[in-house]
Amino acid sequence: MKILMVTAEAAPYAQVGGLSQVIYFLAKSLVKKGHDVRIFMPKYGIIQNSKLKTKPLVTGLNVPMGQLTIRPTICNVRVSRKESQEPPTYFLENREYYELRANVFAYKDDHIRFLLLSRGVLEWLLQEKSRSDGWIPDIIHCHDWHTGYLVEEIRKNPRYNSILKKIPVLYTVHNFRYQGNADLKHQEKEKKDRGLKRLNTTNPDKLLWQNPLLRGLIYADWVNTVSETYAKEVLQPPYGEGLEETLNKVKGKFSGILNGLDRQEFNPKIDPFIEYNYDLNSLKKRELNKIVLQRMFHLPEKKEVFTAAFVGRLSKQKGLDLLIPVVENFLNEFEAQFIFLGDGQSEYKNALTNLRQKFSNQVGIHLRTDFKLPRKIFAGADIILVPSAFEPGGIVALEAMSYGAIPLAHKTGGLADSIEDFNLTSKRGTGFLFKKFSTWSLFATLVRSKTLFGDKKIWLNLERKAMQKDFSWDKVAMEYLSLYKRVKKQRNKFIKDNPHLVYKLMEK
Repeated sequence: MKILMVTAEAAPYAQVGGLSQVIYFLAKSLVKKGHDVRIFMPKYGIIQNSKLKTKPLVTGLNVPMGQLTIRPTICNVRVSRKESQEPPTYFLENREYYELRANVFAYKDDHIRFLLLSRGVLEWLLQEKSRSDGWIPDIIHCHDWHTGYLVEEIRKNPRYNSILKKIPVLYTVHNFRYQGNADLKHQEKEKKDRGLKRLNTTNPDKLLWQNPLLRGLIYADWVNTVSETYAKEVLQPPYGEGLEETLNKVKGKFSGILNGLDRQEFNPKIDPFIEYNYDLNSLKKRELNKIVLQRMFHLPEKKEVFTAAFVGRLSKQKGLDLLIPVVENFLNEFEAQFIFLGDGQSEYKNALTNLRQKFSNQVGIHLRTDFKLPRKIFAGADIILVPSAFEPGGIVALEAMSYGAIPLAHKTGGLADSIEDFNLTSKRGTGFLFKKFSTWSLFATLVRSKTLFGDKKIWLNLERKAMQKDFSWDKVAMEYLSLYKRVKKQRNKFIKDNPHLVYKLMEK
């Protein structure tokens, strides 16, 4: 199958969030299964030419942008040289909107920049379609709000729909909170975009308030998100972030697939970033890594002490408002150690700094981003705390379990799908879940986990169960292949039943 993935970021070229990793590992797994997968993204200024092995594919590509730009928008397309088992990546070059920018996101004209990406892809496909040996995908897989424009344009813009209408489009939303380049969720109700009028390419301010995420939901052949539970949660507030009405209208073409994990990358047996490598047959070495971890965070070196850690962004979404007061109360009653790693809002940094000062022998902090330290934490901590208010995928829990660190999490989104709550009677489970998002629920679950930590036989079995969970990308790739085939079949039927219809509006 020929698959085109369109994205704002992809590893190893531009890595801002988890999306970049999903694109890379999913595409790589599909290539390994024999499919022709290609990635299309902007060529940002942070992508150094010296590190790229690319060749020019298209020069002087004129991308029509109406009156949104002062000058004609001329782009180039370059393609990476395909290595063995690596998906080729296509880069849309434009100096003004990509190459002269220091960052990937966070510009006031991001809506124009990503409309340019969407139309740039479609213009390139028109050129490919005109060639006898051109490459046309069997399916286009779009990701997040940045490509919502593409979903609408291929269906409603006659320039593209007339030629490309047979290509099915899958739209994956990784987090419904991020809907565009404006605060669309809190827009006045009477002014909210319903997605029924064509994109406004005469006024950048009006385009700004047209919701690309909503439009992607409406016009995609299928929509999916990154876990089954999150797909159910977003049908109701507050999880749907103001899009609940639209999501319920399209729920007949909406599903969830849990993200995977690269088990070669996150493998304690061969990980070069941890001091003592281990596997299922040498789990005692985790105690050695625990001593290393305690030493790094200037905590007493005691292998028998209950050690819990938080790894992630310091934000309200990640449950810091719950976690910090619970940890303080917990340390007033129990002997334990807590480690915090992550960057984010200053209010949480200050609160954690104060917590460290109050419990200097029990709390360790590293309040900045670090891409190597999490593995050391996973290899040495007993518990990984994931008390998120909502969590679409929950990749930290997957990474932790692959190292035998037991997740303690709020039962939401991908966390609910990936963690099996430990049952003392059956001795089954891979972690600890609390249902109600409250300090009391979190505190009680912490007490439960610490109590069970005292039984070394139970805890060793828990570590083994966690490490044996299969979250491989190969498994996820098979689920996506099944979905691709389903969406392609449905699109073919739609075209057959409506040969002269450009698009049937959702409301009709």
